[in-house]
Amino acid sequence: MLFRSRMRRTSRLPQCYYEAVSVPKLVDFLTGRAAFRMAEAARAGKLYKEQPFVMGLPASRLGSGFPAEETVLIQGIIDVFFEEEDGFVVLDYKTDAVFTPEELVRRYRTQLVYYGEALAQIYGYEPGVGGKPVKERILYSFKLGQEITVFTSLP
Repeated sequence: MLFRSRMRRTSRLPQCYYEAVSVPKLVDFLTGRAAFRMAEAARAGKLYKEQPFVMGLPASRLGSGFPAEETVLIQGIIDVFFEEEDGFVVLDYKTDAVFTPEELVRRYRTQLVYYGEALAQIYGYEPGVGGKPVKERILYSFKLGQEITVFTSLP
């Protein structure tokens, strides 16, 4: 609570954000498994935040009406990812007003697929060749107060 008040007093946290911050929801996140894993990665120098990326995809991946020979650029910013011994973990924070984890998964599954592909390109992962895979993709819902592991194979 003191940290939040100090941030407000020093104008580092606008009033509208100060009023919107739920301390209990932050505590829930900070005492959860994902935060613990992030802290471990940070101590090892393997925590990465706000990582921008741009990657090209065949346009046909967006739908059958698009030509395969055309390339579209996908760009985004990965909230946070970290490296563990056996691979990378992507975590995306969500504040959507949802009632079930499945709602978030439906909305963001494809986004997490792209994040995984971007990290594989950035870090040179190729199955059977080398590098570390993206082994886990997590949405953290502040509304629901829970981590949701997302399985990302597309139909």
